[in-house]
Amino acid sequence: MFSEYSGIQPALVTDSPPELENPVLIESGVRSRSLEIIRQAPAVLRSCQFLCRIVLITVCCLSPLLSPSQGLVTAQPADSSESLENSRIAELRILGLDRLGAAEVLTRMKLRVGSTYTAAALDEEYRRLWGSGDFVSIAPPVIQSVPEGVIITISLEERKPVRSVVFAGNDALSEKVLKREIQTKEDELYDPLVIREDSDVIRGLLLKDGYPFSEVGSRLEGDLNNLTVVFEIDEGPQVLIRSVGFVGTGSISSEEILKIMQLNPRTFLGIGKSGKFDPRLLEGDLNQIREYYFLNGYFDAQVSLNRQEYTEGLQDLRLLIDIDEGPRYRVGKVEFEFTGEHTLTDSDLRDACSIQEGSEWDGTLIKQDAEAMRKLFNEQAFIDASIDPTVIYPLEGEDVTLKYLITQGAKARVGEIQIRGNRSTKDEVIRRQLEVYPGEEFSPSQIQDSLSNLYRLQYFNSIRPYFDSSEAAGDRPVVFELAEGSTGRALFGFGYSTSTGILGNIAIEKRNFDISDWPSSLSDFPGSFTGAGQKLVLEAQPGSEYSRYRLQFFEPYLRGTSNSLRVSAFRSVLLRQNYTEDRNSAGLTLGRLFDRELKIRGEVGFRSDAVTIENISAGAPAVIFDSEGKTPLNALDFRFDWDQRVFRPDVGAVDGWNTEATYTRMGGALGGDLDLNKVELSFGIFETIFEETDNLRHVLAFKNNFGVVDSYGDSSFVPIFERYYLGGPRSLRGFDYRGAGPAENGFETGGAVRHFGTLEYSWPLVGSNIRGTLFADFGNLAEDIDNFSLDEYRVGMGGGIILYIPLFGQKMPVAVTWTEALLKEPGDRTREFSFDLGYILR
Repeated sequence: MFSEYSGIQPALVTDSPPELENPVLIESGVRSRSLEIIRQAPAVLRSCQFLCRIVLITVCCLSPLLSPSQGLVTAQPADSSESLENSRIAELRILGLDRLGAAEVLTRMKLRVGSTYTAAALDEEYRRLWGSGDFVSIAPPVIQSVPEGVIITISLEERKPVRSVVFAGNDALSEKVLKREIQTKEDELYDPLVIREDSDVIRGLLLKDGYPFSEVGSRLEGDLNNLTVVFEIDEGPQVLIRSVGFVGTGSISSEEILKIMQLNPRTFLGIGKSGKFDPRLLEGDLNQIREYYFLNGYFDAQVSLNRQEYTEGLQDLRLLIDIDEGPRYRVGKVEFEFTGEHTLTDSDLRDACSIQEGSEWDGTLIKQDAEAMRKLFNEQAFIDASIDPTVIYPLEGEDVTLKYLITQGAKARVGEIQIRGNRSTKDEVIRRQLEVYPGEEFSPSQIQDSLSNLYRLQYFNSIRPYFDSSEAAGDRPVVFELAEGSTGRALFGFGYSTSTGILGNIAIEKRNFDISDWPSSLSDFPGSFTGAGQKLVLEAQPGSEYSRYRLQFFEPYLRGTSNSLRVSAFRSVLLRQNYTEDRNSAGLTLGRLFDRELKIRGEVGFRSDAVTIENISAGAPAVIFDSEGKTPLNALDFRFDWDQRVFRPDVGAVDGWNTEATYTRMGGALGGDLDLNKVELSFGIFETIFEETDNLRHVLAFKNNFGVVDSYGDSSFVPIFERYYLGGPRSLRGFDYRGAGPAENGFETGGAVRHFGTLEYSWPLVGSNIRGTLFADFGNLAEDIDNFSLDEYRVGMGGGIILYIPLFGQKMPVAVTWTEALLKEPGDRTREFSFDLGYILR
């Protein structure tokens, strides 16, 4: 009546190398199919093999748990168990223990001395003991009758701890890597099933590394009190793919096919393509080729493995693949089949399609057309619209019918707007950036505008807007799921810029500042002062040529209104070759967001500066001597900004445009020793040329900046510290910092009229961490408007990379560029190489 529980004894596990046969091609007689159908026969076979292994392991594990009536071996007790049913248990004996104590095992059991013995109760105890995982085997019980009742004796064989794990024959994989990947660990309990799985894991690692003939087994050494598990590894030769040949290709080149395969020939030194042969990838590659041909209209294409050619030492491999392309089908007719009501006509949809009747079949373009049509429906608030392209084959010929099965669905309205994931940022800070409102019809463009506004804040690592799918109709809740990034930064270090020389840096910058969020204790300090959307900057930047000290506080929505407040204090020291400029400034600026949708903002600010020019060297230009001494000045700054840019993380602006105009009035009724008028105008246009993903974009940017300054009243000239300069990474690359423009005695004197701009193309090189850039910078600087000439424009062309370096939870952009000055004027100083910290498309 009682099962015999016997553990699985360790045995040598050896996997033979897989048979690499030609795949069987399954031809379908179906004459109409969806474009999304994927040939699944190989995947089904692999799934069946996997399920068989699972069933086998499960049977091995559960077989001891089955009752004798199910055919398992039973042991005959000392007395007839049937005659002892319902006897009193006089004693429970547990034998064979070493690591565990008998008392510990007895506490796990429900049977107790004095309780009534039944076969069912004892069988349940066996199940409980086996399920604990502490025993390799459990012998059948011995039940002995005594005058006091029955004595039940249970003999157990404990699982022993593995004292050491040894690998024999491993050359390709280090012991450290193997121990990290397997489950069997030293000082953990021995489990033969886990050891079997670990053998498979090791062989999988060898297959991935190009050892298709490898074999892995295991054995035990020592006794159960000092157990060593030895994994025996026969790696065999490492096989490298030297070439992949195709027989029968014509329309699609071998190079194009190799791009979609995982198995590729080894490149020089294995850089880029290692060429390691993993036989598990072969069938998948053949399927990829079939699907690629199908996608391009070769519906009858047949792909199979011709042969594998090994060198004598089995170390080099040549794969030969047979391809029978068959004809390429054409789109003979394009049809639209609607289910239910629809607002768009066939003509509307055809205008959105690039595939027309008579075109060769191109699955990629067809998917793009389907997405374009879906967006047309989305723009009309039909967010559940589905577009399913299908193909209908003719009885003869090569012209197929492309039919789009279209379901428009019902219009969706925005319901409750939910914000999730903002642990620190207040809801109101997020909601005031949204362009969607409850009760409105859904608009994808408004969702994208909201996304851009939130990314512009630079508070979040990721933002995912979506509809709550639990609501099937009517008002649909819109969810903005956020992942907050680091918004605070404390920097201590130094750097170098080609514009400003060696720089020290001690800075505290908090973009999502909250001046009212004071900590209640020291432990609360790291998470305090966060969440209100304000900005605080404390910076000390001493340098060899340029030093800056800055304090700034900015409240973009003063007391919850559309008004803003900026308070700033600033000091800079510029050490030039022939003089020193020391500037102190303090200012207060009030602004207002006039239109949230159009993003039109205006500001007016007052500042008071004191500028000192000293340490003038002999031979310096006259304008520097004229500017010598301390000059107090007061100014009103009027600024207008209209911003329609779309932002994405790291890249910055990826679409849209912006324009900004500034007028500065110095002196006059404001007081001070300097009377000047200054006008500046800038604009930028940004366009995504190609989009790999939402954050991986090829962006073309065209930016311009114009400026003019002139004296009036008691001032007869523009002093050296209020003039414009040209040259350097932020204005005109290819020229030294302030190296282009008017000069006297070899020293730059700046100018009163300036224009510079750039045409720049940037694209992702390595994910979002490295971007490439090609650009043409242009500009001119003149003493006054009368001397501003188109003939004196400077032009620099070049390229470079932009690195996004992780720093304190954020990414610091660093631009490294090389530029050739194509057009320059006598006296200009050029610089080919430059780099710039904090560069981003703005």
